[in-house]
Amino acid sequence: MNRTNQWAEVKLRRTTPVLTGAGALILVYLFSPFFILQFISLFLLFIIIGSRMYSEYLLRNLYLIRREGDLRNFRYEWAVVELMVENRGRLPAFMLAASDSPGRFSVFRNNKRLCTLRGRSRLVISWQGHCSNRGIFSVGPASVRGSDPLGLFPFFAAAPETTRLVVYPPPGHISLTHPGGIPQGTRIISNPLYEDVTRRRSLREYQAGDEMRRINWKATARMSALLVNEYEAAISYPLVIFLNLDPYEYGLRQRELYFERSIEAAASLCLMASREGQELGIMLYNPHEGEGFTFIKPGSFTLLPILERLAGLERASKPKNDGAEQRPLRGSARLMLDRGKFLPYGTRLVYTGPDFSDEEYIALNSLKRHHLSLEYLIIDERHLGAAVPGNSRRYQMQEGGYEIV
Repeated sequence: MNRTNQWAEVKLRRTTPVLTGAGALILVYLFSPFFILQFISLFLLFIIIGSRMYSEYLLRNLYLIRREGDLRNFRYEWAVVELMVENRGRLPAFMLAASDSPGRFSVFRNNKRLCTLRGRSRLVISWQGHCSNRGIFSVGPASVRGSDPLGLFPFFAAAPETTRLVVYPPPGHISLTHPGGIPQGTRIISNPLYEDVTRRRSLREYQAGDEMRRINWKATARMSALLVNEYEAAISYPLVIFLNLDPYEYGLRQRELYFERSIEAAASLCLMASREGQELGIMLYNPHEGEGFTFIKPGSFTLLPILERLAGLERASKPKNDGAEQRPLRGSARLMLDRGKFLPYGTRLVYTGPDFSDEEYIALNSLKRHHLSLEYLIIDERHLGAAVPGNSRRYQMQEGGYEIV
């Protein structure tokens, strides 16, 4: 049969016994001298033809519809996938077997359902899959199996739509108090040049020279006087994360574990900044993948793009030559030093990755001249002290668990 538009793949089985029986019935009808045999053979032929038309009718009127285009979950959580089976025809569909492909889910349950749909009815199938790995996956395609009421012409059909599943790194608990006393997010100041139009403070009467966009027309209509808005003045202190993804700089022992833990720490910092209303940005450094460097500038709506980028990062690859670069400054330190000079005033720059040498810490300390604050979130086997050269704060990540530091 012709493939219908709603299906990516259609298979309508033509069973050999049915076809053989249909041929025999035609011969009996044409050449039998007995009227009763002709009547029976014609009746059975109508049943076979009707069963075939029934199966084709169902295929044209059955639809598999996904309830969501994208799914987003954190690692180690259960994702709920919903699939709707709809019968838009008037004939009932008996004993349909609807199933959804789990994709790369390692653990899943209830992704198959046996059901009967009346005409003009629908059924929602909900199943769960365990997000055991970080990444961007595809769930599907979904398929349905059924047949006519007599089971003479079973069919199989697969829907083309799939669901995009984004699995973020697991959220860990982290709370870093800034050692210099700079507040999170924005700070209210007295300079009116730094007005924040999202923080309305009060109303006052219109004065010559006020901008028209400051006029509060609703208040003006109520008070019968021209009133303008006054806003709080504030300075923004964004948080920028420098995530070191260079496999050369990670030790040989448990490289993949430390690599994933650094990504989890970066995701936890993102969630911390979101809770505290702080503008967020990130620098991703991996000279062995793509362009080698990605910078998402700090802003108010960067949390989801950053988490999705962290979810799509490749696994730690084994470098061709093990060991870090034998230079006074490794690639990550050089890039952090070069790019950090152009960050906004008051930026809180947090490094996440393997430990630096004392020479690199001293070189990075020069960024403080650009009114930045530096902190280091280190994954390392040996015990680390709290301070580094330059009097910046250094934390040691735990190798696993919900607590990051």
